[in-house]
This record gives sequence, structure tokens and C-alpha cells, in this order.
Amino acid sequence: MTVLSYIQAGEILSAIESGKTKACVLLDLGLTAANVEISYKFKEVRFSNAKISFKDLNEIATDDTICYFLEKNKPPQKLKLFSADTNLSYKLVPSRDAPALEIAGLKMHSTVKKTPWQSTLDKVSSLQPMRGRVLDTCCCLGYTAINAAKESYVTRVFTFESDSNALEMTDYNPWSRELYLNRKIKLTIGDVARGVEMFSTGFFSSIIHDPPPFTLSPELYSLDFYKKIFRVLAQKGMLFHSTGDAEREQREVSKGIAKRLKEAGFRNVVERPDILGVTAQK
Repeated sequence: MTVLSYIQAGEILSAIESGKTKACVLLDLGLTAANVEISYKFKEVRFSNAKISFKDLNEIATDDTICYFLEKNKPPQKLKLFSADTNLSYKLVPSRDAPALEIAGLKMHSTVKKTPWQSTLDKVSSLQPMRGRVLDTCCCLGYTAINAAKESYVTRVFTFESDSNALEMTDYNPWSRELYLNRKIKLTIGDVARGVEMFSTGFFSSIIHDPPPFTLSPELYSLDFYKKIFRVLAQKGMLFHSTGDAEREQREVSKGIAKRLKEAGFRNVVERPDILGVTAQK
């Protein structure tokens, strides 16, 4: 399976406009260098495991709202689904690097000022030095768990995801591969609000809390939940709490988060609009 967006489609079209019959392009949303053959006779581009018409390439190149995947002997398919269980739509939205997951029209990742991957790097950097056991409360596409697990002194990353539809998207997303390949990562399918109760007091040295928007998961912004993660965080352990990147909402949400974190017992609570979050310490 080959995954591409308007960015990769545009690169291939540039090769076509240059009259090339072969080209090396970055597929899998910029992660994989691959050689493609261009047939002007049949007006198609051939990959190792699929092919695509010039017409389809042009359509993808003008669509920056969704990612596509190619399979052998099939036309390009949009990376989206509708769940009868949740009654919500899901799709992968391209960026300059890793794609964002969009649920019911709401993006689960920052896309305004920074890309999803750049934003994730900010979260991890805010908790340096990161070591020992780390809790990533909401897995989503796995970016936080993947980057936390890359830290040399991190021994284990525990992450939770209650939405099986979000995890289905990781099967198609090339940027999510390490979620299943890195042995440091322990993924649990379930509700983190319940799952966190199974850990002993002070179990985690760091916690990254990047919940869905408040409208989808208000319980993950509650004082009760903050008390739960306070308990499992080690003394002097650090917390990063994401606030989203809509400026007006970010300011309002940030203030409420900071207030409840203090009520839960956290100290050194600092609003960090530069990295779209709030940091705190136990």
C-alpha cells in the first residue's frame, strides 16, 4: 500500500511536466524514497505495488483536505471512515510532515502554527530530562508515544486509546509505524481514566496529557481526572497538558486547566502558549 497527499502528488506532476520517464519521489507522506515509472502512452505513473493515472494525480494534487492510499489494481481511496458505533467521521489530513487525525470535523493535532510532528516534539522537549516510565494518556496516532520512546533514558511508555477507529487509522498512517515496532511502547485499548487506576502511586516519572477537544472528552479535563494522574506521578515528576492551537479557545482552556491542576495538588503550574500547553510539577 502506498500513501500520498497533495504534496507528493505535486512532486510527481512536476516530474511529468519535466518530461521524465523515471523519477525518485518521496512517498508514504514523505517518509519513503521510491522510484516511479511514468508512462505517457498510458498516462499513468507506476509504483512498485500500484499505479495511478495522470487524471487521479491531478485531483489529489488539488486536494489538501485528506490523504489517499493506493492498492494494486484499485483507484486511489480517501483515508476516511464513518463509524456506526460512535456516529462520527474520521479522516487523515495532510501536513508538511505527519498527518493530523480529524474526528467529526475537529482536528486532534495542532496544524495552525506548527505541524503535528513539530508540536509533538515540543511536548517531549518540555519535560526534559525525560527518563524512566512515561504515561501518554491519549495515543491517537501514536506520535507522542513514539517520540517519548526515542528518549535514551526512557525505559517504558504506557499509552491508552479508547477509540478503535482512531487506531484503525494508524494501520494506514506511515508515521504511526513505530507505535507497533518499538518495544518500549505498551499500548492499551481502553479508557485512560479507568486504566490509570491500576498503577501504583508515583509510578510515572513524566506524564504527557494530550486529550481530544473538550467537546469530545470533557471528563479528561476534570478535577477528578487530574487528581488521578497526580497520584501516579512521581514526586518532582513533570506533566505536560496540551491545550490546542485555536488562539481564543487556547487562552480560555489554558486558564481553566491551570486552575484545576493547582486544585489537584500540582505546583509550578505554567501556561505555555508558545508550545500550546501547560506544564506542571508534583
